Amino acid sequence: MGFDDLTYLQTHDFVLSLRISSASIVILLFLFASAQQIVLPRYEEAIAQQQFELETTQKIQDGSNFMNYTNPQYGFSLLYPSSWVNEEIPPGANLTYLISFNPPPTEFREFVYVYMAVKNLTSQNTSLGQFADQEINFLEKRPAATSPIEDMGVRTILESELTTIAGNTPAHKVVYSEKVSGTLSKITEIYAINGDKGYILSYLADTAIYEKYLPIVQKMIGSLNVSVS
Repeated sequence: MGFDDLTYLQTHDFVLSLRISSASIVILLFLFASAQQIVLPRYEEAIAQQQFELETTQKIQDGSNFMNYTNPQYGFSLLYPSSWVNEEIPPGANLTYLISFNPPPTEFREFVYVYMAVKNLTSQNTSLGQFADQEINFLEKRPAATSPIEDMGVRTILESELTTIAGNTPAHKVVYSEKVSGTLSKITEIYAINGDKGYILSYLADTAIYEKYLPIVQKMIGSLNVSVS
């Protein structure tokens, strides 16, 4: 191989290397641009999430964003967010009254519900402990599946303790998890009594968003008054 041949090969290799380097840079720039297109929506989602959480905190701090719901017939009242929807529901055999509170689907599009249920007790002498034990015993039973192929595990009770509601009224709080329509959900229930009525406030949400709405629900729980006449 002569000098000219060697010079040609070296030059050719250099040009080929330069072309490969240029192609690599183009590919890297393309991948970077694609990554930017992916990262940007995620960044915007994160900003939107932070904004929502800030607005939620502001709503909790500003009492004007809550309305009072009072039901003299069943003897209770509570605060709920003014933007939420409340709807009476047919109570079924074991309840005398049932109402739901939840964010409008067009506003948040998330599975979040607060239920307020009233039961007639068998005796005016029923204690809070007896009422709570009755409801907890029910929770410890295996939940019914909504379809033959659905995987329904036993509910897992995470917390069970005494608490208070409006007017320093004694109540009992239970927090548990279970699958609801195939999705793992977290539920808080508050039990209270007054005379021959038992009251159950239930907060139900997907596990992933449970903490997000918890401050709002805590305000609702703290405002629950079961001695309305």
